[in-house]
Amino acid sequence: MTTPAKLRMIVMNGQKILQTKNNNEWETMGTIKKADEGIKPGVYNIYLATAPVDKNQYQGQIIYIDKENSVFYQQVKKDFIVHQLNAIDGKPVAGKDVAITYDGEKATLTLIDALKNKRTLKI
Repeated sequence: MTTPAKLRMIVMNGQKILQTKNNNEWETMGTIKKADEGIKPGVYNIYLATAPVDKNQYQGQIIYIDKENSVFYQQVKKDFIVHQLNAIDGKPVAGKDVAITYDGEKATLTLIDALKNKRTLKI
């Protein structure tokens, strides 16, 4: 897997840009694109992503799919996990909240219903 040394995604005003760090300066890669629905504005330092551990479940939002390198990034609380696209049973969609459960080399992707996680207050 050849990922750039440092990769980050910046989301602002409904737009996203990808940047790599070269010689201590951030350089924009490619073009500015529309941000995927559901992704909040902010700076996502996805170069800090770690590989998943077997038998673990990861719940969080998919923030970026890198088809070129066959990986995608998921934000789990304040951390980032990098998953291999070919290991996942299911199609990851950026902006969606998912649970990814590993069993050996294979993983199952389950969509989390955001409404189910919201508490309602009855008056």
